[in-house]
Amino acid sequence: MISKKLLIILIAVLTVIALAIIGWSIYKKHYLRSKVKDVVADGSRGLYSIAFGKLDLDEVNGDLTVTDLRLRPDTIRYNELAQTEEVPPIVAHLEIPSLKVVGVKTPKALLNKEIEGRKVLIENPQIVLFFTNRGKDSLRRVPDKELYEQLLGNLSKIGIDTVSIVNATVITRNLNDGRKLMQFDSVRIDLFKVAVDSIHGKDTTRLLFAEYASMLCKKISWKDKRGLYEFIVSDVDFNSRGQRMAISRIGVNPLLPEATFLQQFKYATDRFDIELKDVRMVNLNVASLMKQSIAADSMIVGNSRFRIYRDISYPHDGRDRTSYLPHQQLMELPVPLSIKEVVFPSGFIEYKERNSKSEQSGKVQFHQVSVRISNLTNDTTILKENGICKLRFHSRFLNRAPIDATIQFYPLDEKGKFTIEGTLGSMPATAVNQLSVPMGLAKIEKGSIRKLSFSLSGNDYRADGPVTILYHDLGVSLLKKDEEDKSLDKKKLASLMARIMIKKANPGKNDEVRTAHVHFERDIHRSFFHLVWKSIFAGVKESVGM
Repeated sequence: MISKKLLIILIAVLTVIALAIIGWSIYKKHYLRSKVKDVVADGSRGLYSIAFGKLDLDEVNGDLTVTDLRLRPDTIRYNELAQTEEVPPIVAHLEIPSLKVVGVKTPKALLNKEIEGRKVLIENPQIVLFFTNRGKDSLRRVPDKELYEQLLGNLSKIGIDTVSIVNATVITRNLNDGRKLMQFDSVRIDLFKVAVDSIHGKDTTRLLFAEYASMLCKKISWKDKRGLYEFIVSDVDFNSRGQRMAISRIGVNPLLPEATFLQQFKYATDRFDIELKDVRMVNLNVASLMKQSIAADSMIVGNSRFRIYRDISYPHDGRDRTSYLPHQQLMELPVPLSIKEVVFPSGFIEYKERNSKSEQSGKVQFHQVSVRISNLTNDTTILKENGICKLRFHSRFLNRAPIDATIQFYPLDEKGKFTIEGTLGSMPATAVNQLSVPMGLAKIEKGSIRKLSFSLSGNDYRADGPVTILYHDLGVSLLKKDEEDKSLDKKKLASLMARIMIKKANPGKNDEVRTAHVHFERDIHRSFFHLVWKSIFAGVKESVGM
């Protein structure tokens, strides 16, 4: 998380500030310059050196201005550490054009070894963090006491009213090949009422030793390893006092057109195009966030769009997807997560599939999507009290018929237990031709769907339950592709047989409703959504007589 990485820089900068200020009334600029360099070198065990341009002191008012501050690692020293267990997980490059310290109370610094000041202002810093992919994450294992004592050095207290980092650029890279991992643009961080001492060192309500903090970031961006996606997070606004975080947009953007994208893979895969707008987290637990855990009362996504594309002419990868159900994946997240409620009030979902037999694509679309998820967590303590994660879904299927569904996930169940029940409202049966023709080579000639209902219980291996479809005056034709002009023509004999076999209505002439009792064995190489829709479709086929 970016707060961790900035903490590294903050420690280095505040260490320099503290030792600089306590020394300026005793020593003058020439000695202070060399003293700061020695402190940084000694404090980093020779890994870092510091240099700066102009240094101005106002001893009366307690002001310090430093320009062109540069923190650089020593390559030779890093290579030495790389041969030991002391190799750091992160190596930093830091450039600060302007650093200002205002209103330091010099007598306290001299007599009581306490640094108290009004403001620290760091402007336009350029920070590059190189991940070594080695060593231990010291920020995870260093206790708070060690951290604040390391920051204090020989001081007993550091207290600053405001620490502001303005217009920072942070870039993370892989040290081995220099590949850029992430970039943070136009970052502003404000820390208010900073206190570093033995009293506040273990205060879990504080963030980076501050009573409260805020962060703004114009843009966070990164690409996947293969360069097929760009991920963008725009306009992040975090405030610890209000326990809130807002993000104007989250985008998962494919960088290649559909056909070209899939050509990068040997097997069939999904191409995702996702956009989330106006994301808000309410009552975000800041103390948990600092421990790399996400806990909040709610997350609300104003508008959302999900587009998935797949070409099934590519071979399937044959990978075993047992234990890959959504709630099982939730339990495998590396970050503890607990959100009481997640709401998507307005969304659009499209699954587009190209069929090799028809050489055409069909689109399954859900308009006006509303989703509400309760008890979204992988915290076993919470799940032992309430072991169900519930998802409520409402939409307009193909923008023609209302659909409602409720899914209950049981994250602690070893076999991935879930239940799903739902209904689809009335619509012309011919409306599904945009799916059935390109994806199934079947055309609905006539008919109306009055209602579809289902109630399934499933796990890693199967789904069972009743499926009922009520319909009237159904007529179906089967299609084949013309090899010359690639058009889809009727299979005359097969269509005739279909018209004979298909039951034209439910209920039939005797007004008795037919309900299919589905027992569908899962193809363990397929996804959760494949299991659900195949189970429902199996019930539809049985009811219709296919």
